[in-house]
Amino acid sequence: MDLIIKYFISNFENLSDSDIDLKIIQRINKLNRNHRSVLRNELFERGKIFEKSENSKQITHWLQTCFQLVDKYSFRFNNVYFSPGLEIKKTIETILKEASSSVDLCVFTITDNELARQIIACHQQRVKVRIITDDNKVKDKGSEIFKLKRAGISIKIDHSHYHMHNKFGIIDNRIAITGSFNWTYTATKHNQENLLATSNFDIVDQYQNEFERLWKDMFDF
Repeated sequence: MDLIIKYFISNFENLSDSDIDLKIIQRINKLNRNHRSVLRNELFERGKIFEKSENSKQITHWLQTCFQLVDKYSFRFNNVYFSPGLEIKKTIETILKEASSSVDLCVFTITDNELARQIIACHQQRVKVRIITDDNKVKDKGSEIFKLKRAGISIKIDHSHYHMHNKFGIIDNRIAITGSFNWTYTATKHNQENLLATSNFDIVDQYQNEFERLWKDMFDF
């Protein structure tokens, strides 16, 4: 965020959308709604400082341009996908490949070794990966949970006669994925399933809070 502010300030007199640095666009793209709010407040405070040396018309134009750039290049992602077919699986793989800091998965079962391989790839790229899954499903034929555990990924399970039946994930604390889709070949090839992927801050935040609650209550695998 400091780099964005520094860039906007250094281009006070000629800030525009026509030649904005690609690195700044990428930095803005990584901000969630909370970060964007902090950024706007900080820019507004910098505008107050400029009042001592610049005319109000210049300051107003600069702030307006800053806010327009933040809005334009902010990350927004809201889509729904369906199976049978590869659409859901490919979407999950793409989202995991683009993860940069954290992957929190709360999924009933994982038997698809291609998805498991991508989870391990995230871990190997130093992305923090945590998985919550059902204690009974880890014993199913084809379960990838033992492989994920051996790879060094943190995993927790429930201890209950009932199922940990959730199917959701949070990636980088800015994308939530959820729906009926189990991480299995059958769900991809044969089942009628759905997946919602969203960057809506309120939804992502609620899923992240629920994951943290479950992580605290569940048991190490």
